Amino acid sequence: MFTPLRFAFACLFSLAVAQAAIAADCAPDARRGAQVFTTECGVCHAVKKDVAGLMGPNLNGVIGRKSGSLAGFSYSPAMRNKDVTWQAETIAELITQPQAYVPGTYMPYMGLASADDRQAVVCFLKSKEAL
Repeated sequence: MFTPLRFAFACLFSLAVAQAAIAADCAPDARRGAQVFTTECGVCHAVKKDVAGLMGPNLNGVIGRKSGSLAGFSYSPAMRNKDVTWQAETIAELITQPQAYVPGTYMPYMGLASADDRQAVVCFLKSKEAL
């Protein structure tokens, strides 16, 4: 018999398996993404836990965070009002052309042209979710 408790357990188990598969698929990109992040993003953003951001906010754990919400960082009104929760897709959109995605952002970055590099950076940031 399939009880609600068994159904909930089955759903959670399926989700955990799916997340593990995504993480495994993302591993090679995460390594390359660390390199891209260092050269393209690391001048302004830190990713180590409990390290202050530089010119930009710390991006450790950014996946699932609401835009403009990291305590202690002074965001532009545009970023605070964007009202987006950062996911792989929204981060990829942002780093394509930050000024177009969040008009009025203080982020002076022109954008990352390569879709492969954007995917690699997103995979790298995903690897920092729970750190």
